[in-house]
Amino acid sequence: MLAFAQDGMAERTIWQTAMVLAAYGVSQSWRGVQRAWIALGLIAASCAHFVWFTLVWHNPLFIEQHVGPTPIANWLTLAYGAAIAGLWLAYRLWQEAFDQAPPRPVALGRDVASMALITLLAYSELRQLFAGSVLISSPIEQTESLLISLLGIALAFAFLGWGSWTAKRSWRIGSLVLMLAAVVKVFLIDAAGLGGLLRIASFMALGFSLIGIGWFYSKQLARQNTATP
Repeated sequence: MLAFAQDGMAERTIWQTAMVLAAYGVSQSWRGVQRAWIALGLIAASCAHFVWFTLVWHNPLFIEQHVGPTPIANWLTLAYGAAIAGLWLAYRLWQEAFDQAPPRPVALGRDVASMALITLLAYSELRQLFAGSVLISSPIEQTESLLISLLGIALAFAFLGWGSWTAKRSWRIGSLVLMLAAVVKVFLIDAAGLGGLLRIASFMALGFSLIGIGWFYSKQLARQNTATP
Protein backbone atom coordinates (compact mmCIF):
# COMPACT_ATOMS: atom_id res chain seq x y z
CA MET A 1 0.00 0.00 0.00
CA LEU A 2 2.86 2.37 0.79
CA ALA A 3 4.46 1.72 -2.61
CA PHE A 4 1.13 2.34 -4.36
CA ALA A 5 0.64 5.64 -2.52
CA GLN A 6 4.14 6.66 -3.58
CA ASP A 7 4.09 5.57 -7.22
CA GLY A 8 0.44 4.97 -8.15
CA MET A 9 -0.27 8.47 -9.44
CA ALA A 10 2.86 8.46 -11.58
CA GLU A 11 2.15 5.02 -13.07
CA ARG A 12 -1.47 5.87 -13.90
CA THR A 13 -0.55 9.21 -15.43
CA ILE A 14 2.20 7.76 -17.63
CA TRP A 15 -0.18 5.11 -18.96
CA GLN A 16 -2.94 7.67 -19.54
CA THR A 17 -0.64 10.13 -21.30
CA ALA A 18 0.89 7.38 -23.44
CA MET A 19 -2.54 6.53 -24.86
CA VAL A 20 -3.24 10.18 -25.74
CA LEU A 21 0.17 10.49 -27.41
CA ALA A 22 -0.49 7.26 -29.31
CA ALA A 23 -3.83 8.66 -30.48
CA TYR A 24 -2.12 11.82 -31.67
CA GLY A 25 0.56 9.79 -33.44
CA VAL A 26 -2.07 7.71 -35.23
CA SER A 27 -3.98 10.84 -36.27
CA GLN A 28 -0.81 12.31 -37.79
CA SER A 29 0.75 9.28 -39.45
CA TRP A 30 -2.11 7.29 -41.01
CA ARG A 31 -4.47 8.21 -43.80
CA GLY A 32 -8.16 7.56 -44.16
CA VAL A 33 -11.14 7.59 -41.85
CA GLN A 34 -9.95 4.45 -40.04
CA ARG A 35 -7.21 6.40 -38.29
CA ALA A 36 -9.80 8.68 -36.71
CA TRP A 37 -11.69 5.72 -35.26
CA ILE A 38 -8.52 4.12 -33.90
CA ALA A 39 -7.41 7.41 -32.36
CA LEU A 40 -10.87 7.99 -30.88
CA GLY A 41 -10.73 4.54 -29.30
CA LEU A 42 -7.37 5.30 -27.70
CA ILE A 43 -8.63 8.63 -26.37
CA ALA A 44 -11.78 7.00 -25.00
CA ALA A 45 -9.65 4.41 -23.19
CA SER A 46 -7.35 7.12 -21.82
CA CYS A 47 -10.23 9.28 -20.57
CA ALA A 48 -12.03 6.30 -19.02
CA HIS A 49 -8.79 5.30 -17.28
CA PHE A 50 -8.34 8.85 -15.95
CA VAL A 51 -11.95 9.25 -14.78
CA TRP A 52 -12.17 5.90 -13.01
CA PHE A 53 -8.74 5.61 -11.45
CA THR A 54 -7.66 9.24 -10.87
CA LEU A 55 -10.93 11.12 -10.41
CA VAL A 56 -13.05 8.46 -8.72
CA TRP A 57 -11.16 5.56 -7.20
CA HIS A 58 -7.81 7.08 -6.20
CA ASN A 59 -8.42 10.82 -6.31
CA PRO A 60 -5.48 12.51 -4.53
CA LEU A 61 -7.90 15.00 -2.97
CA PHE A 62 -9.43 12.18 -0.91
CA ILE A 63 -6.99 9.24 -0.99
CA GLU A 64 -3.33 9.21 0.03
CA GLN A 65 -1.39 9.63 -3.21
CA HIS A 66 1.89 11.40 -3.86
CA VAL A 67 1.43 13.89 -6.70
CA GLY A 68 5.00 15.21 -6.82
CA PRO A 69 7.06 17.61 -4.71
CA THR A 70 6.70 20.73 -6.89
CA PRO A 71 3.47 22.58 -7.62
CA ILE A 72 2.55 22.74 -11.34
CA ALA A 73 5.57 20.60 -12.34
CA ASN A 74 3.88 17.47 -11.01
CA TRP A 75 1.75 14.48 -11.98
CA LEU A 76 -1.46 16.43 -11.47
CA THR A 77 -0.67 18.83 -14.29
CA LEU A 78 0.25 16.00 -16.65
CA ALA A 79 -2.83 13.91 -15.80
CA TYR A 80 -5.35 16.72 -16.12
CA GLY A 81 -3.53 18.21 -19.11
CA ALA A 82 -3.59 14.89 -20.96
CA ALA A 83 -7.31 14.52 -20.27
CA ILE A 84 -8.11 18.01 -21.56
CA ALA A 85 -5.88 17.53 -24.61
CA GLY A 86 -7.64 14.24 -25.30
CA LEU A 87 -11.05 15.92 -25.23
CA TRP A 88 -10.05 18.57 -27.75
CA LEU A 89 -8.25 16.07 -30.01
CA ALA A 90 -11.32 13.81 -29.94
CA TYR A 91 -13.49 16.74 -31.02
CA ARG A 92 -11.31 17.30 -34.08
CA LEU A 93 -11.17 13.59 -34.90
CA TRP A 94 -14.97 13.38 -34.70
CA GLN A 95 -15.13 15.74 -37.67
CA GLU A 96 -12.91 13.42 -39.68
CA ALA A 97 -14.76 10.26 -38.68
CA PHE A 98 -18.25 11.60 -39.50
CA ASP A 99 -17.21 14.18 -42.13
CA GLN A 100 -19.20 16.89 -40.36
CA ALA A 101 -19.02 19.11 -37.32
CA PRO A 102 -19.98 17.36 -34.05
CA PRO A 103 -23.50 18.11 -32.79
CA ARG A 104 -23.94 20.86 -30.25
CA PRO A 105 -24.26 18.50 -27.22
CA VAL A 106 -20.83 17.07 -28.02
CA ALA A 107 -19.25 20.53 -28.16
CA LEU A 108 -21.06 21.52 -24.97
CA GLY A 109 -19.88 18.37 -23.21
CA ARG A 110 -16.29 19.07 -24.22
CA ASP A 111 -16.48 22.64 -22.90
CA VAL A 112 -18.16 21.67 -19.61
CA ALA A 113 -15.70 18.84 -19.02
CA SER A 114 -12.75 21.14 -19.80
CA MET A 115 -13.95 23.80 -17.35
CA ALA A 116 -14.53 21.21 -14.63
CA LEU A 117 -11.08 19.68 -15.12
CA ILE A 118 -9.35 23.08 -15.16
CA THR A 119 -11.12 24.02 -11.94
CA LEU A 120 -10.21 20.75 -10.23
CA LEU A 121 -6.60 21.04 -11.37
CA ALA A 122 -6.31 24.62 -10.10
CA TYR A 123 -7.82 23.66 -6.74
CA SER A 124 -5.51 20.63 -6.45
CA GLU A 125 -2.45 22.76 -7.22
CA LEU A 126 -3.49 25.27 -4.55
CA ARG A 127 -4.00 22.42 -2.08
CA GLN A 128 -0.46 21.21 -2.81
CA LEU A 129 0.96 24.61 -1.89
CA PHE A 130 -0.33 24.09 1.65
CA ALA A 131 -0.28 20.29 2.04
CA GLY A 132 2.70 19.18 0.00
CA SER A 133 2.91 16.06 -2.15
CA VAL A 134 0.08 14.31 -0.26
CA LEU A 135 -2.95 16.56 -0.60
CA ILE A 136 -4.78 15.12 2.41
CA SER A 137 -1.86 15.53 4.79
CA SER A 138 -3.23 18.70 6.42
CA PRO A 139 -6.66 20.29 6.95
CA ILE A 140 -7.83 23.39 5.08
CA GLU A 141 -7.18 26.49 7.19
CA GLN A 142 -8.75 29.94 6.92
CA THR A 143 -6.07 31.41 4.65
CA GLU A 144 -6.33 28.57 2.18
CA SER A 145 -10.12 28.76 2.24
CA LEU A 146 -9.98 32.43 1.30
CA LEU A 147 -7.50 31.71 -1.49
CA ILE A 148 -9.84 29.02 -2.84
CA SER A 149 -12.55 31.68 -3.17
CA LEU A 150 -10.12 34.06 -4.89
CA LEU A 151 -9.04 31.24 -7.19
CA GLY A 152 -12.65 30.65 -8.18
CA ILE A 153 -13.08 34.34 -8.97
CA ALA A 154 -9.87 34.40 -11.02
CA LEU A 155 -10.93 31.32 -12.99
CA ALA A 156 -14.36 32.87 -13.57
CA PHE A 157 -12.69 35.89 -15.19
CA ALA A 158 -10.43 33.60 -17.23
CA PHE A 159 -13.38 31.55 -18.50
CA LEU A 160 -15.25 34.76 -19.30
CA GLY A 161 -12.30 36.10 -21.27
CA TRP A 162 -11.88 32.86 -23.20
CA GLY A 163 -15.60 32.66 -23.92
CA SER A 164 -15.59 36.22 -25.23
CA TRP A 165 -12.48 35.74 -27.35
CA THR A 166 -13.74 32.49 -28.92
CA ALA A 167 -17.42 33.54 -28.98
CA LYS A 168 -18.38 30.46 -26.94
CA ARG A 169 -21.47 31.02 -24.82
CA SER A 170 -20.84 27.87 -22.77
CA TRP A 171 -17.62 29.32 -21.30
CA ARG A 172 -19.35 32.59 -20.42
CA ILE A 173 -22.12 30.72 -18.64
CA GLY A 174 -19.51 28.57 -16.90
CA SER A 175 -17.82 31.72 -15.62
CA LEU A 176 -21.08 32.93 -14.11
CA VAL A 177 -21.70 29.56 -12.43
CA LEU A 178 -18.19 29.58 -10.95
CA MET A 179 -18.55 33.18 -9.80
CA LEU A 180 -21.88 32.35 -8.15
CA ALA A 181 -20.27 29.41 -6.34
CA ALA A 182 -17.48 31.72 -5.11
CA VAL A 183 -20.03 34.27 -3.90
CA VAL A 184 -21.98 31.63 -1.98
CA LYS A 185 -18.78 30.29 -0.44
CA VAL A 186 -17.64 33.74 0.69
CA PHE A 187 -20.97 34.54 2.32
CA LEU A 188 -21.66 31.17 3.91
CA ILE A 189 -18.18 29.89 4.83
CA ASP A 190 -15.40 32.46 4.61
CA ALA A 191 -17.21 35.42 6.18
CA ALA A 192 -18.21 33.33 9.19
CA GLY A 193 -14.56 32.88 10.15
CA LEU A 194 -13.48 36.47 9.54
CA GLY A 195 -13.87 39.54 11.63
CA GLY A 196 -13.45 43.29 11.37
CA LEU A 197 -11.39 44.60 8.49
CA LEU A 198 -10.78 41.20 6.92
CA ARG A 199 -14.51 40.59 6.50
CA ILE A 200 -14.96 44.06 5.01
CA ALA A 201 -12.01 43.50 2.65
CA SER A 202 -13.39 40.15 1.46
CA PHE A 203 -16.80 41.67 0.72
CA MET A 204 -15.19 44.59 -1.10
CA ALA A 205 -13.10 42.25 -3.25
CA LEU A 206 -16.20 40.24 -4.04
CA GLY A 207 -18.18 43.38 -4.85
CA PHE A 208 -15.49 44.68 -7.22
CA SER A 209 -15.38 41.29 -8.93
CA LEU A 210 -19.14 41.32 -9.51
CA ILE A 211 -18.95 44.90 -10.78
CA GLY A 212 -16.16 43.88 -13.14
CA ILE A 213 -18.14 40.99 -14.59
CA GLY A 214 -21.23 43.21 -14.92
CA TRP A 215 -19.17 45.83 -16.75
CA PHE A 216 -17.69 43.20 -19.04
CA TYR A 217 -21.12 41.85 -19.97
CA SER A 218 -22.48 45.35 -20.58
CA LYS A 219 -19.61 45.97 -23.01
CA GLN A 220 -20.32 42.67 -24.72
CA LEU A 221 -24.00 43.46 -25.14
CA ALA A 222 -23.20 46.94 -26.44
CA ARG A 223 -20.77 45.46 -28.96
CA GLN A 224 -23.35 42.92 -30.15
CA ASN A 225 -26.03 45.61 -30.51
CA THR A 226 -23.63 47.77 -32.53
CA ALA A 227 -22.79 44.84 -34.82
CA THR A 228 -26.47 44.00 -35.38
CA PRO A 229 -27.89 45.97 -38.34
